[in-house]
Amino acid sequence: RRLANAHVLAAYGRMARRRRGASAAHFRRLGLGFVFAQPALVSAWDKDGHEAIGMTTMSALSVDAVAEVKHLMGGRDAVNVAAWAHKVNKKYPWTSELHFQRQPSMPCKGADVSVCADNKCLIKALKHLYGRLVQQPLVTIDWGGLSITDADTVKYLINLIGDLHQPMHLSPESDDMGRNLTVSFRRQKMSLYDLWDKEITQAVIKDSPGFWWGGWTHVQRTRVEYEKDGASWSAEGVALFDKWADETARYTCENVYKNPVTGGALTDHKDSEGSVVIDENLYEVWKREMLSKMLVAGARTAIVLNAVLKHRDGMPKLHAGTAMTDIEGEEEANMKVPTHGMAADGAHGVHLAQTAGLMAAGINLAIFLGVGGIFLQVMRSWQGRGAVLEADRAKHHDGGKKT
Repeated sequence: RRLANAHVLAAYGRMARRRRGASAAHFRRLGLGFVFAQPALVSAWDKDGHEAIGMTTMSALSVDAVAEVKHLMGGRDAVNVAAWAHKVNKKYPWTSELHFQRQPSMPCKGADVSVCADNKCLIKALKHLYGRLVQQPLVTIDWGGLSITDADTVKYLINLIGDLHQPMHLSPESDDMGRNLTVSFRRQKMSLYDLWDKEITQAVIKDSPGFWWGGWTHVQRTRVEYEKDGASWSAEGVALFDKWADETARYTCENVYKNPVTGGALTDHKDSEGSVVIDENLYEVWKREMLSKMLVAGARTAIVLNAVLKHRDGMPKLHAGTAMTDIEGEEEANMKVPTHGMAADGAHGVHLAQTAGLMAAGINLAIFLGVGGIFLQVMRSWQGRGAVLEADRAKHHDGGKKT
């Protein structure tokens, strides 16, 4: 456990240093403001959001799980693969459906999992992926000739458990998961889906960069929920995917499509152009809930990965490598270690911890040599003083005889 803590603390130290010395280009990126996303680009939480979830995950993994994840990812971890599944979507568009649990109506009583053609939906995908890793076929999905490795399966799990906690991924199909509902936030127009998917995250980063990069993504922030969910997983296993979906679906109904500040429908307050107005009071409530959901998502991802490795104890090791070739950006990612963002923290955490250990050993050696040198000097000084006193005594003794 000490090694895992060292990994996380080293990453947080790097985050703090980057926050103090961030480049001008990085802050220009934070200040770009809000723009419409192209409807064809499908994601869940933006890259920064998924990295925050990944950091929380790494803080909660067991030492063995950290080692296994880094083995599977070729030295990378849950932070580095934050946006991997969305890169896959671009090459294989049908995989986008794995990120959603489309609701046939407002999900006020929990998630309806009946809309899932060919088992290609969020909950079925989670059970399928978990079953592959523990060698228990729970759900069958035809990947259409596309093969995925153990490492790909883990990466998918990391991404999809994060998606499970994004409210718009369990929202009514009638408005295309919120994409057909236009909102106005800080005088910018966007869809309700995009607001939750990335704009709240980017607003937090822009308003409070010190907070965002300051190491809030740790399982200790949601320790009670983590321990409760861990015990529940031990008792119920994959059935918790359904319960977590119910939780998100009810939140979508009661706190997104209904205004938690006013108690009325979200669409009650519109501007002259018919866009739903998202004021600062509502933003603050949603911001707190979003950050909490990211922490819980990261903690639950760790619970699932820890459970996979515990179940596989004594079984053959999972295989590293990927079958997803020619994925945009992945070739470069496999060749280079990230140098910025939370991904850099995850990639370099263990190296920094080892470096910190060597530095500490060097400092201790320097202190030892310094103290030893002072001790020898003091001893020599006392020895010299003793010789002088002895000579004085002898002189006085001889002088007394002559007298």
